[in-house]
Amino acid sequence: MEWLDQNIWAITLGAFIGGFIGFKIAEHIHTTIFKDILMKLKITDEDMRGMIRDLQEELPEDHKDAMPRVLVKVECVNDQLFVYRLDTMEFLCQGADREAVLASLAKRFHKDFKIVLSDEHGAKYLKESPTS
Repeated sequence: MEWLDQNIWAITLGAFIGGFIGFKIAEHIHTTIFKDILMKLKITDEDMRGMIRDLQEELPEDHKDAMPRVLVKVECVNDQLFVYRLDTMEFLCQGADREAVLASLAKRFHKDFKIVLSDEHGAKYLKESPTS
């Protein structure tokens, strides 16, 4: 017991350093090595996105989405897009094009979010261009 009392700081420091090194090794495995494995298997980013879409389609209708949903209405006036929150009609942002509006929304919400927009509320203005 006396040995433990004398070396408690060394044991604590050793546990802390070991935990930190273990964390860094795990981080390296998850970022670098996992990416290399995917490259060797010839799995591209588009393949991963396709897998995610397939998995999302398999989810039940009543599934709770982890990302917050923002129901919006988009209006186009004089080549400017104006975005309003659908439930309160609060002005959210404006922009000259789809990219500017999405960048403004991302800056405003500071996190991942999902825009929910119907055709009757201006979905045509935020649809991705087939040429982009």
